Amino acid sequence: MKRVHINNNHWNTLASIRHHMYEYLLVFSCDKVTEALLHNVKRYFEENYGCAYAANLVPHLTLFKCTIHENKVDRIIQGFEKVARHASPLSISLTQFRKYEYGTFYVDLETSASDQIIDLAKRLKMEVGNHVRQWAPGENHFCDHPHFTIARNMSALQTAKAAIDWLYREFLATFQASEMILLRRSLITGSKYEQIATFPLLGIPGGSYTQGSLF
Repeated sequence: MKRVHINNNHWNTLASIRHHMYEYLLVFSCDKVTEALLHNVKRYFEENYGCAYAANLVPHLTLFKCTIHENKVDRIIQGFEKVARHASPLSISLTQFRKYEYGTFYVDLETSASDQIIDLAKRLKMEVGNHVRQWAPGENHFCDHPHFTIARNMSALQTAKAAIDWLYREFLATFQASEMILLRRSLITGSKYEQIATFPLLGIPGGSYTQGSLF
């Protein structure tokens, strides 16, 4: 019988790397009133349609997501700071409930707010995209359709039931987004997201990262 030699050092190295891999989210949070309204809907989906974990996460709008080694995050943070320095706060208006074909219900945004957020995401990508592609080539996404998720991974039956009650129904709320928040969670422990940085949108003149003003 052929003997197979396992290099324990190799496996130990892989295990060590995994312990330093994190999933990172860059998000906009909303005001407490809008957050409470969204959370109530998410809880309704969980209790009435059986959408597991719909109410677990605090409502947020994801600008960027990636899985990367913690030693490679400093460059990303520096890039986010640079973009935020020249980006102005913006007003975000929510409009109605919609769904994706693959089983996700969400609340859509007013068009001008959506366009400004997409522009911000493009500027984030211009600043850190090369670094992210190098160190997290298959595990990254920059926002291309801003929304607030209500429930995901819904079955066809769950989606059909929810569509009867919620599809295209109005959800009118507006809040001011004045900072981006960076969250992370471990891939090993399955822990909840923790906040590790904030990036105030300062709107400082002189950069190319300006968008909708509050006024």
